[in-house]
Amino acid sequence: MHKLLVFDLDGTLAPVGKGALPETIEKLKALENAGHRIALCSGKPTYYLCGILRQWELRKPIMIGENGAVFQLGVDLPPAEFKIFPYSDLSRKQLRLLKDRIDSECKDPIWYQPNEVAVTPFPYDDACFEYIQSIIDLYPEDLTELAVYRHSDCFDILPNSINKAEGIAYFVSTIGLTPKDVVTVGDGVNDLPMFEYADLSIGIGHGVTGKATLSFETIGEALDYLLTNDM
Repeated sequence: MHKLLVFDLDGTLAPVGKGALPETIEKLKALENAGHRIALCSGKPTYYLCGILRQWELRKPIMIGENGAVFQLGVDLPPAEFKIFPYSDLSRKQLRLLKDRIDSECKDPIWYQPNEVAVTPFPYDDACFEYIQSIIDLYPEDLTELAVYRHSDCFDILPNSINKAEGIAYFVSTIGLTPKDVVTVGDGVNDLPMFEYADLSIGIGHGVTGKATLSFETIGEALDYLLTNDM
């Protein structure tokens, strides 16, 4: 039995911008009751994940936010444990420069997700979305220390030394587990590092077809598989 099950949130456990189905939450609780530890590993900040997990009422959830940049243990505030992963001064400088360029060159308003590390702009329309992409494409020499993930509703921009696999590996090392103990479940390009890290990876939908060990059309099917085959 794998001891740690790590799930992406948007597009995996829940549709983008929507809540998880009640049956999804019940299956997560069943997996926890069977002895698995449950973690969320998302581009969202840990305070966002914390609010969700309070509602789901899992006993000992783990939160890895901003695509691996931030770790939180426990849903209480202040949390039982909180860590921001180190990154270079050059990465910090490039993040600031890119944000300044987006702010100065985009005429339309942009909302930024409140992060500890990453820069996550949410454009309000397609034209602004493509304009941000053009800014990113125009200055590759200023992105040498950064990773850019384009999603359906935003960009995640973070130091390229940070990814979901590194965030998971930190927690795994603190409790004496190895990658052989880990299952990862996701749906997007930012999930690929954690797919490569884990003993078993599960892709949801068609976005990562061929990149995971197993693929399912829905999260319900994936959870049913784990409940049946990983007990």
